[in-house]
Amino acid sequence: MGILNLTPDSFSDGGRFLDPAAAEEQALRLEADGAQILDIGAESTRPGHALVSEEEELRRLLPVLDRLAGKLNIPISIDTSKAPVARAAFDHGAAILNDVAALSRPGMADFAREGDFPVLLMHGVAHVLPDADAAPSATIAAWLAGRIAELGLDQERLVLDPGIGFGTTRPQDAAILENLAPLAALGHPLLIGLSRKRIVRTLHPDADRDLASAQMALRAWQNGATILRLHELRPFTEWFRKEIAP
Repeated sequence: MGILNLTPDSFSDGGRFLDPAAAEEQALRLEADGAQILDIGAESTRPGHALVSEEEELRRLLPVLDRLAGKLNIPISIDTSKAPVARAAFDHGAAILNDVAALSRPGMADFAREGDFPVLLMHGVAHVLPDADAAPSATIAAWLAGRIAELGLDQERLVLDPGIGFGTTRPQDAAILENLAPLAALGHPLLIGLSRKRIVRTLHPDADRDLASAQMALRAWQNGATILRLHELRPFTEWFRKEIAP
């Protein structure tokens, strides 16, 4: 999954793709580099971020979706926790819902129930781990299982995300990545988004951040992850070919 941030304040690439033409170019480049899903977000979720209005989120988002219509051969995932934004994005071509708040905000659960599209549920916004939790994978898996039961959505539509860096400490992030088994045991595809996050710099302080992200993503895949969310795909595909399929 390639990441396209249409924000001025995302932690690693804020402002780079605010212009719709630049966003289109990046989307096509990510697809060419191997992305199988394009995840587009127009509101930053970095630590300390401020929520933006629905109107502002749509102002950033819709021109890019319209430019990409008919040009991409991969599905678009919309990264939002606002129901009106999600509805508009689907009207303009989005096909997957990626909600960091796990459908906890007004109208999102209803919107998800109305359709027949994949839904990505992330832990870490609607529920935060205690800092002392030494078994984070099990705690997150239990919370996600409860959330799934509450929502009552078709099980085959769900993808789960433990929310690396969202409401977790760096030791917890490391523990989650090394033990994905409790999450994989829930029986749903598992998304891991660690690209350029603090855990990458913590574990690989001197490495190129995209190459380190790629190496860590490959390790997550070997541990049971299904979807890998990355800002840059080329370092991952090159490392994959080198290590797995030379």
